Amino acid sequence: MNEITGQPAAAPSTHPYASVPNVPPKKRLLVKVGVALGAVVGVVAGKAAVTAVLDGGPSDAGRYRLAPPASFQGLTLQDSGPRVDAIKLGQGPRKPGTKQVAVVYADRSGTARLVVSGAAGRFDDRDPGSVLTRGLHDMGAADAVPEPAGTPEGAAMRCGTVHVDAGTLPVCMWADHSSLVTVTVPVENEPVALAALAEETRALRGVMEVRAS
Repeated sequence: MNEITGQPAAAPSTHPYASVPNVPPKKRLLVKVGVALGAVVGVVAGKAAVTAVLDGGPSDAGRYRLAPPASFQGLTLQDSGPRVDAIKLGQGPRKPGTKQVAVVYADRSGTARLVVSGAAGRFDDRDPGSVLTRGLHDMGAADAVPEPAGTPEGAAMRCGTVHVDAGTLPVCMWADHSSLVTVTVPVENEPVALAALAEETRALRGVMEVRAS
């Protein structure tokens, strides 16, 4: 991904959740958070991918693709529903050179446990960690803690705490020359420690980011 100086990673207020029709008041916060998470990926990854396509990108750009597994640590993939729709709304139309991902992982009762928004493409950025830090800060996080990104090699990962109407929301993001992904928990769930979410995010990346054919 190309570094986007002065380009905000997300502007939740420009993606009003009211544009989702007939959203009950109790679900508005869920939709608003989903839109904000989608916007981080949609704006940053979209601008970066366009530039990388025009410039050719580094030799490993696009080496991997995103393939969310049908199950993950006992959770089941959900690729539709109001929460997924909210993420897609924030991401906006698919950007040239990218393939967007918006999924939820739920337990056996159907309760969402992980929320994932991402984009795959050919990205060129000399310092992806700075892009993630800026993205978290633009979401309102005071912290952007560096974390090991696991495998595949060559990625950066940052985690931070975002303040929302219902309290605090842990968020982890990874970026490399093939993908940009945001992982969080549903805002209505019990709080999850940042370190625990970071561990889950690393594990998810290890099975979700696969070699492109």
